[in-house]
Amino acid sequence: MAGHIRKRKTSTGHSWQVIIEAGFDGNGERKRLYRTVEGTKKDAEKVMNQLLSELHQGTLIEPSKLSVQEYLRGWMKTYVEPNLSPTTIDGYRVNIEKHIIPSIGHIRLQELSPLHLQRFYSEKLKNGRVDGKGGLGAKSVIYIHRNIREALDHALRMQLIPRNVADLVTLPKAKPFKSAVYDEDQIKALVQVAQGTDMELPVTLAAALGLRRGELLGLKWENIDLEKRTINVCNNLVPTSNGNITKAPKSENSRRTLDFPEGLVMILKKHRRMQAEKKLMLGPGYCGEGYVCCQDDGQHWAPSYFSRKFAYFLKRHKLPHIRLHDLRHSNATLMLKYGVPAKVASQRLGHSNIGITLDLYSHVMSDMQKDAADKIDVGLFQQVK
Repeated sequence: MAGHIRKRKTSTGHSWQVIIEAGFDGNGERKRLYRTVEGTKKDAEKVMNQLLSELHQGTLIEPSKLSVQEYLRGWMKTYVEPNLSPTTIDGYRVNIEKHIIPSIGHIRLQELSPLHLQRFYSEKLKNGRVDGKGGLGAKSVIYIHRNIREALDHALRMQLIPRNVADLVTLPKAKPFKSAVYDEDQIKALVQVAQGTDMELPVTLAAALGLRRGELLGLKWENIDLEKRTINVCNNLVPTSNGNITKAPKSENSRRTLDFPEGLVMILKKHRRMQAEKKLMLGPGYCGEGYVCCQDDGQHWAPSYFSRKFAYFLKRHKLPHIRLHDLRHSNATLMLKYGVPAKVASQRLGHSNIGITLDLYSHVMSDMQKDAADKIDVGLFQQVK
């Protein structure tokens, strides 16, 4: 199997014709596949390499006969799985296999229309849950749409379709999510009841540093410098279909070094001593992977289990229910209250842009309006009096 590229003149300039030698048919006639690519020679080479890869793997199908189902499964195998993270792959696979293929997988890819997608999204909003108990939320439908749009965008680049029909549909509007947060007194109460329990360190780290769940559970002792009082956030423990894995944080901004409060030093030292005692007691039965927040035998916590453990801890101590991730939001609002600039808070939280931080701050802005008005009153008007 081989391929080559031929330059072709058109009325608007030139294009490239990709020619793939696909062997011989049952009559001994040579089989050739053709694709026309608008763009640069490099674009044509990408299309040729993709076609050769699909032909080698046995996933190449003539565009006119290719169904949405066949295309999506081929796209997963040749593009998504080799290039994206395990968690992203899992999310795509769930959407494709449980939602997209059962509904529109039978449609020919080239015949897929905006109307097909619009009806598909409407049906998902009404009856989209896999368990049959109602419809999906708008955010879930938007996530499915993003998967479809990205897949069709790839098909467009591969010259399989003339346009991306996902660009022509109207999406549902997702209601902005308002997270529950603890105020300063509630965080103090939480930290206090956690003292002396296996939740003391993780709760304190989450509240004081605003770590994500995966960052908290993926933290290792080698990432902590007790002398300099810094933590290097460089691991993220995440669940996948193949088990829990530790990977790099989701973005460059998420990889960060945090200065931590003096009050955390003694807690960390105490926790490290307790771990050393358990390790000595268990001997070979101790899993020495170096996790800071872990089970008694050194094994990492499963992220979903730890979230349930946190919820149960709150219930047992009759504290208001919040998600573990909401401690991160609580940390953000505390930084606002303490006068930490939004830019610094954004860097500490590892946000990709300051707008995300400001969105977190927005729900406490109203509580600070009166304080701002009082300060302006003192500065401008009381002096005049």
